[in-house]
Amino acid sequence: MYLKVTNLAKSYTSKVLVDHVDFTISKWQKIALVAKNGAGKSTLLKVIMKHVDLSDGAIEWREGISIGYLSQDTRLDDALTVRQFLFDFDTMQYREREIELNIAINKLRIKPYLDQLIWSLSGWEKKRVALTSVLMGNPEMLILDEPTNHLDLDMIEWLERYLKNHRITLLMVTHDRYFLERVCTHIFELNRGKIIVFPGNYSYYLEQKAIREENERIEVHKLKQLYRKELSWIKKSPSGRQTKSNSRQSRFDIINDQYDTLKDVVFNEQAKLTLSVTQRVLGGKILKLKHIKKSFWDKKLLADFSHEFRHNERIGIIGKNGVGKSTFVRMLIGEEPIDSWHVQTGETVVFGHYQQKEIHFPDDKRVTDIVHDRNLLEQFLFPPNQQHVFAENLSGGEKRRLHLLTILQNRPNFLILDEPTNDLDLVTIGVLEDFLMEYKGCLIVISHDRFFMDKITDHLFIFEGEGAVKDFWWTYSEYRDNKENKPTTSKTVGAPATIQHVEETDSLPEAEQDPNKKKLSYAEKRELDQLTKDIHILEKERDEINAIFTQKDVAYDDIKALSDAIGIILRQLEQKEYRWFELSARE
Repeated sequence: MYLKVTNLAKSYTSKVLVDHVDFTISKWQKIALVAKNGAGKSTLLKVIMKHVDLSDGAIEWREGISIGYLSQDTRLDDALTVRQFLFDFDTMQYREREIELNIAINKLRIKPYLDQLIWSLSGWEKKRVALTSVLMGNPEMLILDEPTNHLDLDMIEWLERYLKNHRITLLMVTHDRYFLERVCTHIFELNRGKIIVFPGNYSYYLEQKAIREENERIEVHKLKQLYRKELSWIKKSPSGRQTKSNSRQSRFDIINDQYDTLKDVVFNEQAKLTLSVTQRVLGGKILKLKHIKKSFWDKKLLADFSHEFRHNERIGIIGKNGVGKSTFVRMLIGEEPIDSWHVQTGETVVFGHYQQKEIHFPDDKRVTDIVHDRNLLEQFLFPPNQQHVFAENLSGGEKRRLHLLTILQNRPNFLILDEPTNDLDLVTIGVLEDFLMEYKGCLIVISHDRFFMDKITDHLFIFEGEGAVKDFWWTYSEYRDNKENKPTTSKTVGAPATIQHVEETDSLPEAEQDPNKKKLSYAEKRELDQLTKDIHILEKERDEINAIFTQKDVAYDDIKALSDAIGIILRQLEQKEYRWFELSARE
């Protein structure tokens, strides 16, 4: 056993973040800590590392254990060069680990500034140096707080493979759902101050969480029935109130408290959250770019870029850090000058630009001073009791959520989101995804969140460096799966000598088709059509039952019947979806 936590508690003034929890971490477990923004994930890691005092309890580490810790606010010695900071050990240690160290330096692209002073680096460069240092220390246990923030997609996928394949013990906070699915063996959920342990990956966690929430709904219903029964007794025979059983009165008070507490928690946490923002009408002409060029001194960001944006276009932008992704979107809205260009912007276009930057609010401004629409605040997970707190006292994720609302309340019809999921919790990301799926304007997203990109975007601008940009008409996962093949439904702009114009199709050219793939028979095609219809019907039935579950006044017998029904529906849906994917892959 590497770590034993006993009766641990941590509070700030009147807010309880961790409420007397017990848990252990054993050798080679890979654990993700998940919770809502502001619930205390980062604080718990700091308490475990003894960087912050605990309020109660005990923390016991295995004697002599080596730990690598990456915090969100890592501070490095600005007076050192990167080389001095990273290679702070003797020559013998370096020789023993030379290959592994060089791989980390190259994969996280530290090599170009090994001889630079740390003070001269950007925030995201410092974060990568800190991560490299933690990995190079070869610790027995890693504690990582949002390790994928400020990494590009290639770096994230390398880190994912590293953590998955190395025999190391891991405790991390991350919102990257592919990371959670592929790396983790356990999920620790920090919920209402308690730690709930789920052995398994992210999919298993979601399944078990759904079961737990259903059980809580049933418990609320039982308490409601008891509450009504006891309340009826309390109200009987007022003249005999003095003779009533003190124990019965105490029982009523306990049930009343339990019902009020659990009812509020369950219906606040399990209600279907939707973010609804009206947007301005978008005219026929949106945005047309012709032969855009941009350089910084001798560094070429865009060589010759042209694109005409269409209604409901949903573009993901990917590429290594420093190739010009954020500069490109600032050029679109006029915040960055263009070297050579022809730009036409429609008169009805209203941009909304969410930037990747540190967010601060005036010390004297409350949440409702920043966003006045209280209904909008509640939709984006700011309940009434949080709307009057000072905005600067919010957690990092809560500040980002509030900043995003300041953009959405202006009703933009062309959204540009630069790393929108950074520091957001999984619930908030889900609400944002649902909103963007229904969004009717143009959308550009720069993100290292692969799951988010797959769900939200329908094609990619791939910034390849040296001014070249590839327009790829597939999702990110499809791009990764086909990266080793020749370009198909894409064109490269920005490199005139090597421009390729390829006919856009929905499938690979004949030369690239898998020769071993067996085509669908006529019967299988009919089966696929029927599966599509069946899945649609089952999803509709599932959503209708879930909508009933969100209602407060549902009889216990109805809940039991609905629970049985949705269990059958989910099993059928899983079977049909599996078969659908199997057939679709051969279509």
